[in-house]
Amino acid sequence: MAYFDNNSTTPPYREVIDAIKNAHENNWANPSSPHRAGAQVRASLENAREEFAHSFGVSPAHLIFTSGATEANNSIIGWVANQQFCSGKIAMVSSIEHPSVIEPINHVFSSRVVELPINKDGLVEVDNAVELIKAKRPGFVSVLAAHNETGVLQPWLKISQLCKELGIWFHCDATQWCGKLSLAGFDQCSSFSFSAHKFGGPKGVGGLFSKESIRWLHGGGQEMESRGGTENFPSIEGMRIAWKQTEEKISSQRSMEDERNNFERLIKDLLPEVCIIGENVPRLWNTSFLVLPQFENLGWLNKLDRMGHSLSTGSACSTARRESSGLAKAIGLSPAQARRLVRVSSWFDTKKSDWDELIESLAKVFNELRDDQKRSGLISLP
Repeated sequence: MAYFDNNSTTPPYREVIDAIKNAHENNWANPSSPHRAGAQVRASLENAREEFAHSFGVSPAHLIFTSGATEANNSIIGWVANQQFCSGKIAMVSSIEHPSVIEPINHVFSSRVVELPINKDGLVEVDNAVELIKAKRPGFVSVLAAHNETGVLQPWLKISQLCKELGIWFHCDATQWCGKLSLAGFDQCSSFSFSAHKFGGPKGVGGLFSKESIRWLHGGGQEMESRGGTENFPSIEGMRIAWKQTEEKISSQRSMEDERNNFERLIKDLLPEVCIIGENVPRLWNTSFLVLPQFENLGWLNKLDRMGHSLSTGSACSTARRESSGLAKAIGLSPAQARRLVRVSSWFDTKKSDWDELIESLAKVFNELRDDQKRSGLISLP
């Protein structure tokens, strides 16, 4: 099966599965216990924290293990909103953030939310954003690093540096960036989040960096008093191994991007009216977000799935809730165009033959859909 839904979740490395199994069998003691077995697990857990902190260039004392980016995003937003430095101030956020950022911000800041402008490529307009931030002096700004649907790289570093100069808390959802690109610059953020299953690790584990000590789960005082509850060491260890595996592969991203670009050239030959969102701006090397010229996306995906290709219509979270993300509206797509969106997202193990087979299958599906249309008398979406 050719799997092209890696922005939703990546397959776990074999080494990750082995590490998790080993941890459950041999390192199952509670890391908060005073005996030798517990201390050994605690030492391994802190070693994982130090390795991640070193990769990001931050202090281990401010890196907290979580159940993933959704928990991390919700937690930091809730904490910031209740701080004195944010009292009565507005929050600024792009309209294309992940729901785990947009929804808690709208909930806790309510009418005090200002959206940062987005252009037709799905990119935060950095000059306008800088002017807005300087003029309105918000208490909190959040801009994701890379968009999960388009792959478009956002100007998070420039905005984070401006916020640092102005004393404004800047949060970055780095979920799609981590595991695909260099981590340089994240130490400029006030806080950032990530998830293991986006880079070959297990689901249900991730992390949050915060420059200030925060507390959101009261209990036994784990995670430097920030997040009570016994740590999920097997998953944390699996995440550590996944990161080591991925770090070794990031240098090969250029060849992977060439394969993606070749796919886009071929899809344009096959479907000349196809639109590639973000084609003209920097994107993740693995992502193509297509507005197909005919037929609804679910019709394409169902037939492709039967041929052994796993793709998606975009954000898995939006699909699960049967609603589109804010992206289509933000970049000016019509409702009909939004129903023709298809995301193709590869990974380090995607082979040239996988791309070739996908193009062949897309051609077959296009012909099948046209034949279906003729037989049914249905009119395709304009």
